[in-house]
Parts: sequence; C-alpha cells; structure tokens
Amino acid sequence: MKRHYLHNIGKNALAASCLLASAAAWSAPTVKVSADIDSAAIVMGSLNHLRVTVDMPSSTPAQLIDFPLLTPGVEYLEFNGVDVVASDSTSTETDARTRLKFDFTIQAFDPGEVTIPPFAVLPAPGADTAFSNVVTFKVLPVDVDSLATIHPMASVVSAQSRWYDYIPNWLIWLLAGLAVAAAAVWAYFTFHRHRVVVEERRKPVVPPYELAVQRLNDLQQRHLPENGHEKEYYTRLVDILRDYLQGRFGINAMEMTSTQIVKALRDNPQTRMTADEIRAVLSVADFVKFAKVRPLPDDNIRSFNRAISFVEQTRPKPEPEPEAENNDTKARPTKTK
Repeated sequence: MKRHYLHNIGKNALAASCLLASAAAWSAPTVKVSADIDSAAIVMGSLNHLRVTVDMPSSTPAQLIDFPLLTPGVEYLEFNGVDVVASDSTSTETDARTRLKFDFTIQAFDPGEVTIPPFAVLPAPGADTAFSNVVTFKVLPVDVDSLATIHPMASVVSAQSRWYDYIPNWLIWLLAGLAVAAAAVWAYFTFHRHRVVVEERRKPVVPPYELAVQRLNDLQQRHLPENGHEKEYYTRLVDILRDYLQGRFGINAMEMTSTQIVKALRDNPQTRMTADEIRAVLSVADFVKFAKVRPLPDDNIRSFNRAISFVEQTRPKPEPEPEAENNDTKARPTKTK
C-alpha cells in the first residue's frame, strides 16, 4: 500500500515537471536571426553589403550583441577582418512581431577567405541567445600587368656618322667665339644707345590656401565624374591637395605614397585632427586609379567635400591688425618757462 502510494507521488511529480518545462518552452520568446551577403567573391577594396535580419515578438526586450553600428562622426569600424564604412537599419511590425533589418556596407583589403561569425541576439535575461548563420566570402587580389615576353639584349651597333662629324673641333670653337663676340658688341650698342630701363613686373605669388580654393572651384566646374572621367577627376583632386600640403606645411607630398602622406599629417600637430579627411580621399583615389573601381556619385561628392573641409580647417589664421596709434591721446611735452 505504501509502495503504491509513493509510486503515484513520483508519477505526479514527473508529470508536473514535464508540464512546467513545456510551459517554459512555450512561453520563451521565439527569436530568429539570419545573415546574408550580396556577393560571395569581391575584388580587394570594393564595396559589399552584409545584411542581418532579426525576427522577434514585439514585446521582447531583445539585446543586440556586438553589432557593428556606426555612430555619428565615425568614418569606419574594424569588424572581424573587414571595415564597416556605413550602416543602416529599418524596423517593421506585423502580427505582434517586429522585424529588424540591418544593412552594413563593408570593405576588405586583404586577399583570401573572410569569415563573419554569427550575430547574437539575447531575447531576455535568462533566455537562450539566438545566433545567425556564418557568412563567408572571398577577397580577390587586384590584377597587376606584367611583361609577357622578355626580349634578348640588342647586339652592338656602330654609331651612325653625319656630315658635321667631319668638321674639325677648332673650327667649331672659332665660329662659336666669333658668335659670342658679335653678340656682345650688339648688346653693348643696343643697351647703351637707347638707355632703356625695363621694369620687370613680377606676378604676385598666390598663397597656398587661395590657390587651392581656386583650383578646387575650377575642378568642380569641369564636371568630370558626370562625364565618365573619374580617374582624371581624382588625379587632379589629389594633385591639388599634394600642392597645398607642400606650400602650406612644407610636406613633400608629391614624392610620398598615400600611407606616407597620412603618417606625415598625423605627426604634424596642425593637421593631426584632420588627417582622416585626407586618408578617406586618398583611399578612394587609389582604388579609382589603380584598381579601376568606379565610385558612386555620392562618393565623388563626399571626396570633394572632404578636400574642401581639410583646406578650410587648415587655412592660416589672419594676422592681427596692429593697433593704430592715437596721436591725440599721447602726452605732449610742455614748454618750460
């Protein structure tokens, strides 16, 4: 009798625990996370879009874990081997469920295979974390032209002789001396007879800031990107900035690579805060000139605005005007009787 009673108690406890587990599983918020990418193979430095979708109940206070969201003022964010250069998100609600969509614009500069780990979402404290799938894509290196054929060295060829090779050297020197003497006599009589005073008017030197602004305005009026001349546009834009750095700060930018220019700017206290403006312009220009990447119209406008911003932020401060002496307020000496 007692054994039968204990057996019933055990069965009831087991059933109760199963019901509680089922209720807990039924009440736990269902969160789904998925990730995908536009292209599974991209060229080094080109843009790609990584999209993440979070589907969850509207009442769930979900927490996004390590999502690479850019904050205002941040140009890019390093994230698992790629650079996130832009981020966007949208939210829609249907049938008491909320769907969050994230669009991350990424770039990769190291060739090889890149693996983005799963994105994690915590539905609520104490609940299981929801993970997305793993995203993998390849980064292809930029093709570099090389010589297809190595030609052998040319054989020794005798020098071609001409008629003036047979003129004696002493005769050449004699004629040259006579020509110099004749020129000296002509110059003496010309300048001493007329006594003409030539006033050389030197063109005033344009300051580096004003010259850079003039050249940038002229470049904007040409509308090169709109006509399909992106490479010429970025070549002229970078040359203007290099000349400005040479004239304004004495940085020999014409003989430097993009990396060396950015390092020189960061080492200079006057340009340290604006070095990222030039870094972004040089990065886009290198991809256009060497990787043959065609930027978007927004990228062209953004690069031009960054160049203008850098020139304006580093313009020399106007010198304070000297205070005019007020002769009326000066103490005048009095005559002694």
